[in-house]
Amino acid sequence: MSLRLFDIKWENVGDKGDYGEFSNDLRGSKQTDSFYDTFPETEADAKAFVVQACSQKSGKFKALDLAQFIDEKYYELTGIKKQIGGDFIRSERSCRLDLRRWGAKFEANSQRPYFEGHERDDVVKHRNEFIGYFLAHKDYYDTITDGEIPMWKIPIQNPLRILIFHDESTFRSGEVRPKLVFWRKYTVFSKGRGRSHMISDFLVQHPSGPFFELSENEWKEATAKYITLSVDSDVTYIDRTATASINIGTDAYFDNDTVLGQFERLFQMLEFKQEYKHNQIEIVVDNVRTHTAKSYSLQEFGKNIGTSGPIEQIEYVENGVQKVIDCYFKGGENKGKSKGLVELCKVLGVQLPAKIKLDDIRDILPTHRAFQNATKLEMLGIKNKIKIIYCPKYHCELNAIEGLWCNQKGFVRSRTDQSFDKMIKLISESRINFVERKIALKLFRRFWRAIE
Repeated sequence: MSLRLFDIKWENVGDKGDYGEFSNDLRGSKQTDSFYDTFPETEADAKAFVVQACSQKSGKFKALDLAQFIDEKYYELTGIKKQIGGDFIRSERSCRLDLRRWGAKFEANSQRPYFEGHERDDVVKHRNEFIGYFLAHKDYYDTITDGEIPMWKIPIQNPLRILIFHDESTFRSGEVRPKLVFWRKYTVFSKGRGRSHMISDFLVQHPSGPFFELSENEWKEATAKYITLSVDSDVTYIDRTATASINIGTDAYFDNDTVLGQFERLFQMLEFKQEYKHNQIEIVVDNVRTHTAKSYSLQEFGKNIGTSGPIEQIEYVENGVQKVIDCYFKGGENKGKSKGLVELCKVLGVQLPAKIKLDDIRDILPTHRAFQNATKLEMLGIKNKIKIIYCPKYHCELNAIEGLWCNQKGFVRSRTDQSFDKMIKLISESRINFVERKIALKLFRRFWRAIE
């Protein structure tokens, strides 16, 4: 209600002795002290509580939490006993207004970060399986001692399990090409404004590490058996290693086929690594599309003879035995034609009704081992008797090689002049620095601490 309605002027209030009457009519603004005027220390504690809650990794803080905190502080300060079922001394709505007054903003989170406490069921299940596996077999791995000077701790169980961590990362310079360049069938691809260099590497949890490398004699034996190891390709490899790199924008991007080629190279070289003889190899890889592409999908198969067949053979493991089934006829009147799901069911021993639709067959077969197909990378690992372990999504702390990228990029960033050639040189120097400072030991120790 405006004072102008009563024809009252502020300069006249008090001159005529009307101030008391004006106040008694409850006109004007603030009539009593606010809650925080009476309890200023509670406001200070509440602000500190909000700052601490919002700085946590978890994103579950709500105005209700603030209301509960203020309620507890009030009764603690006054010594009054709260009645059972009583309301908060300061409502949730008032606390929301307090947050706005203190500078908080309520905005939609378009980035949708992964908060602890807001976890998908499949991620939680995978993480529990991942952690449970390593805790159950911890005595089979080389681990790191506690203390300021980390040292190797030899496992007490046999056979020893050698753990290898794999990942890719991109280094970006400030150098920008003046013109677009097309190379063969690949178009320009740049993840940043400057020229980029992508590396795919392996970090080995073994005293012979931290990087995988063959000796001169081991390399000669490997190339004698696998001639392709010494053949140049679009991917650049460091000598006698499986560490791969490409220049994004001129070379092909690291897709699933490129990654599979790198792992095949690693598996061939592992055969000749004398320090790994008679030991079980396990590789932790990121759970990303370039690593999880399936060999085939049940949806790609047709029902009858001559319909679509995505692959020549189905390979799967049942009761520890690897089995192979042909998806195409090798002889007879149907030679060269795909068998279709009906014929494949006969080979697999799956009984089907006389008249059944394709969708119904696809509902039945997913439970069979032949169609619970592993990824291409897992199949390659099974072929070479190497276990592939996928790291849970959103859990970079469970892949020790992430710390390698952090260290290398910090080294490069502190010394670069933003030119591409300088960056390439610094990347090589950063690997040497990483080895000399024995940073890998701390990364491996951090991995096991995260597991526990």
